[in-house]
Amino acid sequence: MNLVDTNLLIYATFRDSPENPQARAWLEKELASGEGAIVLCWPVLYAFVRLVTSPRVFGRSALSVSHAWSTVADYIAQPAVRIVVPGKAHASIAAELAGTPGLRSEDVPDIEVAALAIEHGLVLASHDHGFRRFSGLRHLDPLAEPRRKSR
Repeated sequence: MNLVDTNLLIYATFRDSPENPQARAWLEKELASGEGAIVLCWPVLYAFVRLVTSPRVFGRSALSVSHAWSTVADYIAQPAVRIVVPGKAHASIAAELAGTPGLRSEDVPDIEVAALAIEHGLVLASHDHGFRRFSGLRHLDPLAEPRRKSR
């Protein structure tokens, strides 16, 4: 199962994004796969809302907060979607990931998402190649050619 990162949700949402056709097709295929095929987490969902509503990021294309939250609610309501939250091992996994060389303050949200994926035995689906630096994280870039899993 794949924990979907924020960037894929954003690409699937904005039709004028060059990554939209591929991201949307991948996400729709995964959503049609069946119950629990797609995994989301609150940090990803809140980051999605924060980014897609930002005029600094999306200019006139930015969504209203209510529209963005409605999109999140639509994802959550899908039978193929389940939400994961931190469990007992989360803090120790995050602490280990925080020791990754070269991390900066803007990488802290990635630690949380990576720790959730590792803790729940999930593959992180993301177009963000920065996740490759985290030891023990399995990831895949559904927009890469050819599609393949790493680690």
